[in-house]
Amino acid sequence: MENNEFEYKKSYTGIFGLNYFTQGIYTSIFTMVIPVYLLITYGSINIAALAFMLSIILIPTTIKIVYGIITDKVGIRNLGRRKPWIIFPVSVGGIVWIIITFMIPSTSDAAIRLFTVAGLITSFCVYFSDTALDGFILDICPKSELGRTQGFCWGLRAAGIIFGGPVILLFLVYIPIEIIFISFGIMMITFSLFTLFINDIKKHKTINIGATIKEIFKKSENWKLFVYSFFLQIVGGVVYTFLALYILIRMGLVKQVGASTGALGDVSIYESQAFITAIISIGIITGSLLGGIIADKKSRRLAVILGLNLYVTSLVLLILPVPISILIVFAFLVGAASAWYWAAYSAIAGEYSKNYPEMAGTFFSICLSFINLGTVIGFIIIGIWFNTISKGTTDALMIFGTLFVLMAVLEAFSIIPFLMLDRKNYEYKLAEK
Repeated sequence: MENNEFEYKKSYTGIFGLNYFTQGIYTSIFTMVIPVYLLITYGSINIAALAFMLSIILIPTTIKIVYGIITDKVGIRNLGRRKPWIIFPVSVGGIVWIIITFMIPSTSDAAIRLFTVAGLITSFCVYFSDTALDGFILDICPKSELGRTQGFCWGLRAAGIIFGGPVILLFLVYIPIEIIFISFGIMMITFSLFTLFINDIKKHKTINIGATIKEIFKKSENWKLFVYSFFLQIVGGVVYTFLALYILIRMGLVKQVGASTGALGDVSIYESQAFITAIISIGIITGSLLGGIIADKKSRRLAVILGLNLYVTSLVLLILPVPISILIVFAFLVGAASAWYWAAYSAIAGEYSKNYPEMAGTFFSICLSFINLGTVIGFIIIGIWFNTISKGTTDALMIFGTLFVLMAVLEAFSIIPFLMLDRKNYEYKLAEK
């Protein structure tokens, strides 16, 4: 049900986007900055250990339904039901980033343990806030603008990945990582406070949480969406974390030794990592905007099919023994396809969520819980994969090539539950007719 009396201002999209921008920085710090920092500071990094560390950090994302219920039902007078759960968790996460600057150890194993613990805490804070942000958008954004709004936010998240990855990697050449962590903590807190400028809608009447949850899980149509969600980003985290490392290995800047990698150069590796990540992230921005526009203006079904085809094709192209310049173009396509696919999906999941206006945040968080569960499973599969296949070969093209084919196959499975969805439930134009 749309709130026809509420005026949605374009500035709200900008404020939402800034908060997604900090999420992008958070993502790139763990998937790009910390791996390279460990590689340069301690001389080597175990890929399997890194994959398992990231899988542990993502555990808080699998209980987003709990965050959704809280942000739907519990509010604070004069702040509403969304703003408190955006501001307070993010502020705690920002403080954690400031605190760990005084605790970075001198050994690689100790550093991984520290980042794992800090990651668990900040992940809880970031994804709690993320759930509230999603619910806030679903509360006040019209269906006809969902694809573009969420696509724009995803694009700002990619811009955060660029800033948090390539830009920070370049900064690391000149300034300590501790300064970067402190600055990021302050940025998180500041941008979360901007949500105070967004007008809220009146809280929905009291509802029966148990009955609504039962209704959500009882419908077979919703389960088709949940299964689709599980396969949507099963390889997404792998793309962000290991694609750049793969290109660095192909460039000869990083050597492959079993399941570990070691740096062959000095801090100049930051510059190469920064450039590669920037190209991938520019692809993400491009894909998120195009996917959102096509989903809103043309067809969400068309946007999904085009995005998935590009995604699978670009992953397979990575295994070709082409020059580095062409390989980077393929990496751009992978980033664009991943974001395109996500933008189309978010418009679909958002429209399903609006069927439960009083608990839209909860429904969307359930979808994201399945997505995050898929991502965690993906990281575990990759950790096992590297430990297993590296025992038989040290050829990087063989190890990563078979990995990318496996990723393409897993991602392709998502089309099956998608095609089973009823188009009238996600194409708002058909519903209007």
